Amino acid sequence: MDLLYFLKVFYRKKWVIAALAVLAMLTTLFLLLEKRSEYTSIAQYSTGFTSERVKLVDGTTTLDLYTIDLKFDNVIETIKSPEVLSRISYSLLLHDISDPSTAYKKLSEQDRSKPVFSAIDKDTAKAVLSQKLARNELLQSNIETEKDILEYLKLYGYDYSSLLEDLAVNRVARTDYLDISFSSVNPDLSAFVVNSIGLEFLNYYKSLSQRRTTENAQNIKDLLLGQQGKVDSLGQLLLDEKVRQGTIDPLSRTKSAMETVTELESRLADERGKYNQHLNRYKYLTSRLDDLQSSANTGGANDAYIALVNKRNSLVEQLNRKGGRDNDLEKQISDLRTEITNRAVQGIGKAKLKDAIDDVTAAVNEENALLNASKSTINEYESSINRYMGMTNSNPGSEIKMNVIQTQLDMENKQLGNLKEISSQIAGLAKDDPTSNFIQTRIGQASIQPNPKRILLKMGLAGMSVFFLSCVFFVFLEIFNSSVKTPTIFSKLSKSKVVSVVNKVNLKRKSATSIVQDETVGRKYRKDEVFKNNIRKLRFEVLNSGKKIFLFTSAQSNTGKSTIIEALASSLILSDKKVLIVDMNFSKNSLTRFFSTEVYVRDIVKKIDLSLPAHKDGLAGRTDFEKLHIVGCMEGNTTPFEAFNSTDIVDFFSYAKMRYDVILVEGASLNNHADSRELAQYVEGIFTVFAADFSLLQADRESTKFISELKDKYHGVILNRVLTENINS
Repeated sequence: MDLLYFLKVFYRKKWVIAALAVLAMLTTLFLLLEKRSEYTSIAQYSTGFTSERVKLVDGTTTLDLYTIDLKFDNVIETIKSPEVLSRISYSLLLHDISDPSTAYKKLSEQDRSKPVFSAIDKDTAKAVLSQKLARNELLQSNIETEKDILEYLKLYGYDYSSLLEDLAVNRVARTDYLDISFSSVNPDLSAFVVNSIGLEFLNYYKSLSQRRTTENAQNIKDLLLGQQGKVDSLGQLLLDEKVRQGTIDPLSRTKSAMETVTELESRLADERGKYNQHLNRYKYLTSRLDDLQSSANTGGANDAYIALVNKRNSLVEQLNRKGGRDNDLEKQISDLRTEITNRAVQGIGKAKLKDAIDDVTAAVNEENALLNASKSTINEYESSINRYMGMTNSNPGSEIKMNVIQTQLDMENKQLGNLKEISSQIAGLAKDDPTSNFIQTRIGQASIQPNPKRILLKMGLAGMSVFFLSCVFFVFLEIFNSSVKTPTIFSKLSKSKVVSVVNKVNLKRKSATSIVQDETVGRKYRKDEVFKNNIRKLRFEVLNSGKKIFLFTSAQSNTGKSTIIEALASSLILSDKKVLIVDMNFSKNSLTRFFSTEVYVRDIVKKIDLSLPAHKDGLAGRTDFEKLHIVGCMEGNTTPFEAFNSTDIVDFFSYAKMRYDVILVEGASLNNHADSRELAQYVEGIFTVFAADFSLLQADRESTKFISELKDKYHGVILNRVLTENINS
């Protein structure tokens, strides 16, 4: 198919395409006019993902763009998660039912009349929502009360799907910023959502990260404790074995005892180093906690708070004077710190400062526990050294068992080292808060003006979109329509000569005979006039050939052979020609039924009488036209040879040629019947009729090949039912 053909297709469908485009524009206009105005608020966050904290020696950055993109994707999906948006929806509904006068959404009377509105008690809903927000839990659809609240959220438009539909979270291209925008019919609602969602995201993301790292750290810690127990057990077993085996001479006993003491002293030195490390960190964290608590109380200090601080400092001094080893004093100090923290937090509203105080307090308690544990270990080592210094071995034994124990101890120590390394990595991840650098750089404001509806622009886009899609749709229809459509396409596909092209007309309104016989003028009858002229061209081909007997056949059935013969016969009698139609299409006798003849092929067998005039010899039936006669046939499973029986077809056609100027014979389709093949040897010319709205089959090519091999008899193809606008394509 060429471009010109597609342009003609568009031109033919221009009114349909235009109507669809206009309909799309009107629909868009109606929807936009009916749609309530929306207000959009935007909040912006700086993530810190692209901060260049470290650079290599050659000046290149350590930033990994893929990792950065992955972090942004994780953050965006977390913001859109049900855990975050559900907390927003609960807060919105709680606000609206708690204070209806300042509600973000007012329900219509229609919404209030729905069963779900009266199915739930407002106080119950407030209690459940408050509980879920406090516990960071989601509503469950399998609980009847919570299921009703979920339906209530949908009634208000606060459910997860509704919020997600109006929410947009995007990274500002190639920057460190995230834009969070929300659109609604209430500007205050939009501002509340974009400002609240950031805080809810930070809380959820932080708890999620802490829970993940805490769980991993706990698992590693359990493995580490188990492995440490194995190592200590093997170490003790090795020491016991050395003591049990002993030596024969005093020198050897002394040497063995000293080796044991040396090993214990080495461990004691390591443990004292750990103790000093924990002690220094404990002092640092204690100082840090004091600073944070002082900061938290800035602007709101009181006598009770100062008294608690002074009492704590006094107890700390007493503990230091006693060498840091008084459990009662330590417990009093810990209780005072907790009370000081609670009093300090009550005076401020900064969630991050409270989190920092809690984290440092937890770290102080942890370091204190580690100090006590290390202190106990030191005491055990000192006791063991004193005990082994006075020990001697009296029983000799083999070194094989000690070697086996030592080998196993070395393997377990190696495994312990690997676990300690993993534990250090997990501890580092726990301290690395991915949201620590999140800063809200733009506060969402309640929009004063509604979002512009851009009616003309959207109407234009809708019209253009439908116009384009309609064009594509019709193009695809043409591409996937395998019918030949135009003379040019048919010639390319079939390699056959097209002798005449007949356009498609409406035969339900009038017959082909009426179209040819009637005189019509005007644009309304353009197709009829084109049809009439095409039949005239075919008439010229017939008369100019110098032949009288013509067979009209086709490869497929229902291609319009009867219509062509009917119209051609009508055109021939207008040229003052005497025409005989012979209907030998036994599979479908359309011509016989159209002209209502009572003379059939079987009736003229052995009745040919040359002495009688044409209108009395009974050779053919009469029609409404004086110079047009017809021989019909009965439908059935028969062929021309069988219908004529012993009568020679040659004699029949010879006799008919003496009486008529042109004899038009219709035969059955070549693909399915042998009729036309039998008649082909007795006629003088053959035309094959093909319908432009049919596809060209392989069987068609074989049938056409049979006819074309008749050479001089074959006049070509009549391409029927071509759209008028495709006549010259």
